[in-house]
Amino acid sequence: MDCGGVFVKYVLFVFNILFVICGILLITFGSIMVSTIKEFSSVDETFTANSVAIIILVLGCIIFLVAFMGCCGAIRENACALTSYSVVMLVLLISQLALIIYVWVDHVQIEQSLEKFVQAVWNQRKTDDLLMNTLQRTFKCCGLNGFADYGTSYPASCCDAPTNGSCGITQVIGRPSCLRAVDSFWDTNANIIKYAGLGVTAVELVAFIFACCLANQTRNSQRRQNY
Repeated sequence: MDCGGVFVKYVLFVFNILFVICGILLITFGSIMVSTIKEFSSVDETFTANSVAIIILVLGCIIFLVAFMGCCGAIRENACALTSYSVVMLVLLISQLALIIYVWVDHVQIEQSLEKFVQAVWNQRKTDDLLMNTLQRTFKCCGLNGFADYGTSYPASCCDAPTNGSCGITQVIGRPSCLRAVDSFWDTNANIIKYAGLGVTAVELVAFIFACCLANQTRNSQRRQNY
């Protein structure tokens, strides 16, 4: 293999090490989102938020496995493994772009679904306040639109150090409403998905091109050895 082939080989190997790291980060990020929302799985509106988190988690696992295959194919200079890697990388790249476009285009719709979810949890508190208390502890919020929704008596979940099972006005006055807290949570995560996803997709495109070039060069080398 010439110097250019060796360069492509090791650049592809380094790219796949980066993919392994990206895969681990996506798995961690998706797991955090799933664990944050899983407490509310009995509410129908949770489906949209959970679906995005699960897609991120699955993509992270796929990226990790594909990157590992790419590392092996590059180091062993296996044309079959590199070709398979290129095909899977192309499918992964398209899937990731689809996810980014979905989040970008339907950002408002997903946010509205989350708001309906919070509203449903708030309405349910009269018969079962477990979900609302869990929501308030998770997002460190109080009330649907603010602590004033509770009047003058605030539940223990509205503050970090309740006294006799309730919180005082001084403890809840700085707490955001749960609607605002959940919206902020989604805005932050949506930006991470969009911009970090675009960066990863650009790297994946370069890796796809390099893998195709290395696979082609490996095949040509094997043909020349047969003559």
